[in-house]
Amino acid sequence: MPATKIIRVILIDDHARVHDAVTMALHNLDDIALIGHGSRGEEALALCEELTPDVILMDVVMPGMSGVEATKLIRKKYPNIKILVVSSFQDDDTIHTILQNGASGYVLKDAIASDLANTIRTTFDGSAVFSQEVARVLLKSDHSEPSQRFGLTQRELEILRLMAQGQNNAEIAHTLTISQSTVKFHINNVIAKIGVDTRAEAIVLAAKNNLV
Repeated sequence: MPATKIIRVILIDDHARVHDAVTMALHNLDDIALIGHGSRGEEALALCEELTPDVILMDVVMPGMSGVEATKLIRKKYPNIKILVVSSFQDDDTIHTILQNGASGYVLKDAIASDLANTIRTTFDGSAVFSQEVARVLLKSDHSEPSQRFGLTQRELEILRLMAQGQNNAEIAHTLTISQSTVKFHINNVIAKIGVDTRAEAIVLAAKNNLV
């Protein structure tokens, strides 16, 4: 039997209590290892170079380089590293920008105490994860007609809306009574048609075009 993949995580946040809380939440897990800590965006870049993590837990507002800028630079240089924003609630534009810059998801710091480990696992597996408050920002609509449909089929639009609601592949498959492989096929088509690299970026662009 192959060994369990250990998800290597670094945390970038300028508050010591957050580092303490994350360390406690991830303590003694068999499949997640917290391998590095930093307090500003510049340190995130240095730790990526040194440690090549699988997932970064990234704050938004920090001294020096912000999480928004760090996310953009890291995703450009290290496209395989997943970035999960763990932050206080920010304004709508900041949420949209950091997701457009390549973050895989955005959860509020309150989630650290509840289900951080599973959130990291879901992010590592390629799904987009959002706190309810962030999902409401993404699903906020002015009810106008879509400005661009990107050639998406009705089924692809259905799946895109379920993605925006925070459903993972298994949940989408259950909702639509289709297989997970079919869901994955449609999601790959959605991402390709919209012209982005991640599920989160697809959701943000879809929100801006009133598709979700």
